[in-house]
Amino acid sequence: MGLIAAAASVLGAAGAAVNTTAESMWVDYFESGDMSGGVLMKRGERISKKGAGKHGDQNIITSGSGIDVQENQCMILVENGRIVDFCAVPGRYTFDASKAPSLMSGENKGLKALASQFSQSFLAGGSRTNTQRVYYINLGEIQGFKWGSGNIVFDHWETDMNTGKPCWHIATTLMGNGMYSIQITDPAKFFAVIGAQKTGSDGNGLITRADIEPQIKTEAIAAIRQGVGQLSKLHIGYTEIAANEAKLTEDVDQILDKSWSEARGISIFRIAIGMMDADDASKQKIEKYQETKGYTDPSMLGAYMGMGQTQAMQAAGANANGAVNGFAGMAMMNGMGGGTNISGLMQQGQAAREASQAQQPQQGGNTWTCSCGAVNTGNFCTNCGAKRPAVQKKAFCPNCGYQFQDAANPPKFCPNCGTKLG
Repeated sequence: MGLIAAAASVLGAAGAAVNTTAESMWVDYFESGDMSGGVLMKRGERISKKGAGKHGDQNIITSGSGIDVQENQCMILVENGRIVDFCAVPGRYTFDASKAPSLMSGENKGLKALASQFSQSFLAGGSRTNTQRVYYINLGEIQGFKWGSGNIVFDHWETDMNTGKPCWHIATTLMGNGMYSIQITDPAKFFAVIGAQKTGSDGNGLITRADIEPQIKTEAIAAIRQGVGQLSKLHIGYTEIAANEAKLTEDVDQILDKSWSEARGISIFRIAIGMMDADDASKQKIEKYQETKGYTDPSMLGAYMGMGQTQAMQAAGANANGAVNGFAGMAMMNGMGGGTNISGLMQQGQAAREASQAQQPQQGGNTWTCSCGAVNTGNFCTNCGAKRPAVQKKAFCPNCGYQFQDAANPPKFCPNCGTKLG
């Protein structure tokens, strides 16, 4: 029992009805009909030639019958409840009971594995069977599955404004929602585990997304929550999760690999994030850190002080009765060093940024650039032979910009902010 590709004259777009050429060739013709709206599997629709009535046994496929296979479909021929032939290559075929199974797997890995397992018992000349049916399995993307995560623990990372590298992280609680889609990647496994039980006495074999969604959804949401948590390994902030949907899809598919792909022949096709946000408590913790971090940067601290003084001056100027006292207070503050500190803080911040940039390697990990322009990794220049210059000791803290009194012998920890210096 095998399939023979039809002549080129009858190949073409498969429709919901058999065309005139097809009717003239086949007494019986099998096609999938409409498989939209989340249909995963259904029995092939048998169409008989005009005037032939219901030709032959409905559970036996007549040798010479036509069989249609559309894009993103797998046609399986089921005999007494087991798959004996299949085709995932689009086209129109003639069924020949005298030939060996065609086993046309196309690019589907699951079908290729099944083909290699078929024994010689399916060679031509087998005896008449009790039931013979055509079923179609949808290999396209099945969309529209909704997910809502509930609470997800996520390690939120902040980026250093000077180096652009992750510098600090905090556990946050997120909530999100969106959509995901699935795809049947191993139709043989899908039929064995889910499809076969739908081919009982009535034999219609109809399976829709509604039949699998409750179980699939529960497992998918659990995997999505786990996948979102794994994204923290990228050292990103929670607002960057949506930009990593492709990575999330890959991770979730790996998490579900054994329970879905290996066990049921189904894979996650794509996950779309509609919303991903932190709860109020997490946002407050992040904002508090960002504010505190700003005060450890001398330039930011100077900017805060400058804004404070500007606001104080504006308030004093707007109050006619208290203007004199307000400006007097500000003069007293400046006399105590408040005014001059702003300039000093801005200079410290600039020094800290220059120090941070100086610490960044110009090319790669342990490289250095000679005065002749050559980039080297060893202790001597490969171009001119000059010795690698000694590493200059830090004259100020790279974190807060605090300048050390003895640059030749800097402390091990910054006395201003406590940063470890070496």
